[in-house]
Amino acid sequence: MRRGRIELIDALRAFALAGILQVNIQSFVWGAGDSLGYFIDPPSAADTTTHLLVGTFVATKFISIFAFLFGFGAALQMRSIRGMCGGDVEAAKTVYRRRLRFLLVLGIAHGLLLYYGDILAFYALCGFVLVLYMDRRPAALARATRHWWIAFALLNVALTLLFEAARRALPPEVDPALIPPDVVDKFIAFSEGGYWEQFVPRATDFAYIVFVMGLFAAPQIVGLFLLGHLAARLGWIAHPERHPRVWRAAFAIGIAAAPLALAGAWLNYETMVNSPGDPSLIGFGLQTFGSLLACLYVAAIVRWRETAPLRAAIRWLAPAGRMPLTNYLLQSVLMGALLSGWGFGLGAALGKAQLALLALAIVAIQIAASRAWIARFGQGPVEALWRKATYGSVHTGR
Repeated sequence: MRRGRIELIDALRAFALAGILQVNIQSFVWGAGDSLGYFIDPPSAADTTTHLLVGTFVATKFISIFAFLFGFGAALQMRSIRGMCGGDVEAAKTVYRRRLRFLLVLGIAHGLLLYYGDILAFYALCGFVLVLYMDRRPAALARATRHWWIAFALLNVALTLLFEAARRALPPEVDPALIPPDVVDKFIAFSEGGYWEQFVPRATDFAYIVFVMGLFAAPQIVGLFLLGHLAARLGWIAHPERHPRVWRAAFAIGIAAAPLALAGAWLNYETMVNSPGDPSLIGFGLQTFGSLLACLYVAAIVRWRETAPLRAAIRWLAPAGRMPLTNYLLQSVLMGALLSGWGFGLGAALGKAQLALLALAIVAIQIAASRAWIARFGQGPVEALWRKATYGSVHTGR
């Protein structure tokens, strides 16, 4: 039973990484302007369909699953670390903070050297907030989770309305029907420029992404971390049959979020086609709340995990989810090599549908390679470094 639970969590991580790549690959050469990139030419039917499908069912959903699983994994990790530290909670927190510092440094390096859209550094920063709650009882943890989610909802509504009001009050400085000149400059730099030519725009966009996520996403990420932490502590995934109300609620929340996800995707598509130079934040706000569609995905996988097709999928996906840091970083290396000006430069030539297919091919290769690597080494190379940096001289007993 324990092995099945580990495989399920690892498979969910691999599932989340596959979705994250579908979003990242669309905007890799465009910079931080829009998470799904822009249209150089009027979109074909295939590109329109891809943009709407990814916007509705993928964007914001899979990164939410990844954040939930980060909190879940943190609970299991802390349980293990406390055992190594003889039950000393503060000593365990000190060890876990080392883990977060390694992730922060890795994320900064990733954002500066490979991909401006890094999430590791921001996860590490939010992880330091999570540490403050790790020793709380489940009831207190549940209250904190609710408070962070309420803060997320209020903050996003307020900021969306504020920025939208400012947008309407101030006329755009450029033709709203055209892609902004600074975005075009970054597209040229990322799709045609050499590696070091891209460093300044990449570093600038990385700083911008961290700022925007801090402004809009911090309460949601912390809320997801806490929710995952609570799920591990209470056994929602380990023993889902004991928590039917939780999973019924997850189904209901996910279904209720679907119209918001669809509306947000459509509004963002309309913006990218008709007014990329004057984007509305309403679609972005709806997509943010539409991220709750992820509840439906996780609930469905947990509910039907024992069916033959899902058992087979979980078994095949799990190795890739056992080395998530390695695979996440490799995705950026591969996107750079294939799409960027210092590589094959395909980013300027491929449409959105072609990029989506390329992402599927990368994921398939990673799944196959991960199975071979895990069978031989047991953990990914970056995960091995992370483990060494985390424990240092702490005796792991393994």
